[in-house]
Amino acid sequence: MADDGQNIDWAARRAEIAKRQQRAYIERIKAGAGDMAPGGAMENDARVYTDTERYKAELQTIFKNFPLVAGLSQDIKDPGSIMLFEELGQSIIIARTKTGDVRAYLNMCTHRAMALVEEPCKKNLLTCPFHAWSFDLEGNLVRVPEDEAFSNIDFEARKLISVPVKEWNGLIFIIPRAGDDEIDVEAHLGEFAVELEQLEFSGSIPVKSGTLDAECNWKYALDTYGEGYHFPSLHKENIALFTTTETLHEQFGKHHRTGWAEVAMREYMNKPEEEWPEPTYGGIHYIFPNTIIFYGSVGAMEPFVQMFRHYPTSTGSMRTYFNVYSRAEIKDEAHRKLIEEAGYDGTRHVVETEDYWVAAEGYKRLKSAPPGFKVLYGANEWSLQDKHRAIAEATGMPLEIYDK
Repeated sequence: MADDGQNIDWAARRAEIAKRQQRAYIERIKAGAGDMAPGGAMENDARVYTDTERYKAELQTIFKNFPLVAGLSQDIKDPGSIMLFEELGQSIIIARTKTGDVRAYLNMCTHRAMALVEEPCKKNLLTCPFHAWSFDLEGNLVRVPEDEAFSNIDFEARKLISVPVKEWNGLIFIIPRAGDDEIDVEAHLGEFAVELEQLEFSGSIPVKSGTLDAECNWKYALDTYGEGYHFPSLHKENIALFTTTETLHEQFGKHHRTGWAEVAMREYMNKPEEEWPEPTYGGIHYIFPNTIIFYGSVGAMEPFVQMFRHYPTSTGSMRTYFNVYSRAEIKDEAHRKLIEEAGYDGTRHVVETEDYWVAAEGYKRLKSAPPGFKVLYGANEWSLQDKHRAIAEATGMPLEIYDK
């Protein structure tokens, strides 16, 4: 997609989609209902969240074999920039080489397995603090003190251990296991690839990042990003003031884009279209299996990007890695502070005190629910239905397994 799309006016395409979204939202407001799953409501056994065997299957089949978003290109903008991927326990180095390529390696010296990097940094040589073995960012072993002591060892075979990584249109994908196989991002994304490419992530500037923890299964926390049914009750003092429950859901294989009509749209739904305000593109973009990217804006300023990456830490606990990026160069500290407050601080407070509060409380009760208890996703929670089916299919453990 990248080569074919070099001459595409992505801003114009976003504007075109924004207009289509606006019309769709107005239609749904008039109808008094958003998109509905064609099969109606869906039941799902509580053990989908609480079963330790299913959790283990997800770790092995999904988190070790599917491409996962590790960050955006600007997170390691310059040659020598290094970030760490430690979301699943094992430490992995992701680095930009002097030629501008992105490489990934297990964070371990091939002498005695000591970590080479302790935190994100910028360097062109990775030197082990144990015995000072040194590696370049291409993974080559370039220095061994007292190398005569290893005269019978093939140093070429002692390169850093590669991890599959791929930079694609401003996104960095990784498969967190040893290997040098190529990641086919476009095969993974399918028809969703162009929907992400048009967001032009290559220009997104890191602003603020952090983590959010919750005592619940990772899928329960992920569920809170996929439906607006809870806005009027759980978010009545914030999100519900600006956003309705009328949903626009677009499925792209295992991935989807979901959004909700703005309250302000009710003011002009009975006016002719030429009197409607200029729409702006936005929405929740779900990249299977665990990443949510929201494309939004602060008033009339350039849009910002919020990225939420969900990882299990046990069957009943998880951590979200939350990053906010500016879509344009930071003009000054006031500009940065505005994006931090609107894009990060406010959202973090809502997620922690409301979404993850109910996720933890709900999960606590699922663990002690009677045998056979099933959670329910309404037809108005279409994205949750699709997500759970896709995750179950990928693990090879159908949801129906608990009905037998």
